[in-house]
Amino acid sequence: MNQPIDIVIPWVDEKDIKWQHEKQKYESPKDFEASNMRFQSWDNLQLWFRAIEECMPWINDIYLITCGQIPEFLDENNPKLKIVFHTDFIPKEYLPTFNSNTIEMNIHRIPSLSENFILFSDDVFPLKKIEEEYYFKNNMVCDEAVENIITTSSFGAVSRNTRYAQVNNMFIINKYFKKREVQEKNRDKWYCEDYGDRLERTKACAYWYDFPGFYDPHMANAMKKSTLSKLWELEPEALDAGSRDRFRGHADVTQYLIRYWQICSGEFVPRRTQGKVFFPTIDTYHEVVEAIDNHLYTMISFNENCTPEEFERMKAAINGALERRYPNKCRFER
Repeated sequence: MNQPIDIVIPWVDEKDIKWQHEKQKYESPKDFEASNMRFQSWDNLQLWFRAIEECMPWINDIYLITCGQIPEFLDENNPKLKIVFHTDFIPKEYLPTFNSNTIEMNIHRIPSLSENFILFSDDVFPLKKIEEEYYFKNNMVCDEAVENIITTSSFGAVSRNTRYAQVNNMFIINKYFKKREVQEKNRDKWYCEDYGDRLERTKACAYWYDFPGFYDPHMANAMKKSTLSKLWELEPEALDAGSRDRFRGHADVTQYLIRYWQICSGEFVPRRTQGKVFFPTIDTYHEVVEAIDNHLYTMISFNENCTPEEFERMKAAINGALERRYPNKCRFER
């Protein structure tokens, strides 16, 4: 039996003129992390709420995290909706922030947030029913312990600063955990047959005495509020430095550090992550449309790699497919 499970989803309306002016005060013209590509809006948050209500009806509350913006379609009186502004929980020395890592690495400061929660991005959509035991079993997170090599390539929204953050995460993990001891203690969780072909990644990393990296599924991840609190207790300087970056920067650590800590502590139930990650371009976005129309995966995420003009074409097609999948209003809409 699980305690209540909340969802946390950060969101920004990049079309908001006031927000744009605030962002321009801090951005550098040559900084990709501040570019409009990083903040392109899919305009489909109402479809995300419909997807959650249909596919994950067991969710306790949904925490929508914004800088002060409230989507017009939302029914603010829905008792299961909690709208939380950055100023409600992020220390003032970190504000204003345009860095999703800063937002995500401070959500433990929301007093009413449940100990068990699932962290979503607004580009991650369930397409099929998902049971709560996929995320938590007896209040223990469900995840997969799969090693991976951190590569030095960048593409689309995966920038150089993304790679820096991955390395920063691993410095902290290897400071507190000895790989050989961790894997020997919970060998059945590290070499679980449910991982399928992903086991080959871990086997390929067997030579290294330290963790070289982890496989990071860009999906919705189960997390413990207490784990993030513990990380702040142990590494206040590192998390403070990352939180001070207005945009993603070299000092960042990310939400995946929470996953890694839970995995290395052995405090998880092994299972294979379901879903499909897409990096659609103008030539391949039809694959996302096909996946939605045919319900090919339990969950999908789509991280675009295109020009603003191409993005509008892709958005119309993908949102059209989501409208077909979720045509009916949900209780979170007016």
